[in-house]
Amino acid sequence: MKKIVLVRHGESLWNKQSLFSGWTDVDLTSKGMEDARLMGQRLKSKNIQFNRAYSSVLKRSVITLDLILEEIGQQNIQIIRDWKLNERHYGKLQGKSKVDILDELSWEQLHSYRRGYYTRPAALEMDDPRNAFFDPKYASIPRDLLPRTESLDDAYKRIIPYLEGHIRSCLEDNENIILVLHGNTLRAILKYFDRLSDSEIEGVEFAIGDILVYNLDNDHNIISKEHI
Repeated sequence: MKKIVLVRHGESLWNKQSLFSGWTDVDLTSKGMEDARLMGQRLKSKNIQFNRAYSSVLKRSVITLDLILEEIGQQNIQIIRDWKLNERHYGKLQGKSKVDILDELSWEQLHSYRRGYYTRPAALEMDDPRNAFFDPKYASIPRDLLPRTESLDDAYKRIIPYLEGHIRSCLEDNENIILVLHGNTLRAILKYFDRLSDSEIEGVEFAIGDILVYNLDNDHNIISKEHI
């Protein structure tokens, strides 16, 4: 039996301030670092031996994974960090307060931006300094591949093809893997694994501190899942 473990990163500075983060590279809070260590301790109690680990290229994901691997004593496994696993891009909403934005938007529109499957926030202008193509991390990526806004459907189409290729490789090599990612990245993966409809995923939340383990058989079928 092989395991795929999904983890959301610890609390970030903008989680604490209730700001839209998206692709903004926000640090963890001290509580977020403690969140990561506590998740590592919970995983250590399960004695899962990982062969490969994945994060996005955003610090809140990278640091959480590093702290978890330190806690479980598995820092020497293969680590893959890829921009295709980044959080959903929130366009012009990035940096705005999820509370104060209600002065500009109705609650229904805000809910649609946050939970709706096909709703995109307004895109960043090409000269907006928040655009990823101004960030050296993405210098090797063609500009037309880097989003300036995304719906969850857009994020799904970025994340899942990447995931399919890597998971297939891991399963064929009989490896256990851990993915430390973001709320909407994980919602996209849950939609894929659990075969949820577009409307069903709107009600799904993957909270900070959640750890979800999928158990697969030798034919790559999911046979069970558990929260730890």
